[in-house]
Amino acid sequence: MNRDELLERESEAWSDFEAVILGVPPERRAVEGVVPGWSTHDLVWHCVYWVADVADALERLGRGAAEPEEPDDDALVAEILAQGRQMTWDEALERAEPSRERARAALSALADVPETAVVLFAGETFDHYEEHRAEISAFGERRDGN
Repeated sequence: MNRDELLERESEAWSDFEAVILGVPPERRAVEGVVPGWSTHDLVWHCVYWVADVADALERLGRGAAEPEEPDDDALVAEILAQGRQMTWDEALERAEPSRERARAALSALADVPETAVVLFAGETFDHYEEHRAEISAFGERRDGN
């Protein structure tokens, strides 16, 4: 997948994700159960956090630094979750656009797009949005009795 295709997929997936999350009634945004123990609000922040993280990673790649392995542990997940729960819905969403723009700009600034960048960008943007969009959508359908 080339740079333009990556950027297009990110834009389309974000639009779809945003449409689903904005369709969640305000009184349901903090209700846990989208995935065990997580609400729509939690998943929105989770996506915003990781798109900012991929922006950092792509900026490091652009400077020639090797991409370190991200720790994938329960303590980090709990820290991210707690951080998001300190924010309002609006605060979490306000961070989305600047984080997305940084990630898109960092990808665009790469002279060549190595496979590492493709995997990082796809995994933390459109693949991630699509995964959680589907979960949030299914949660809304369960609420409606479908």
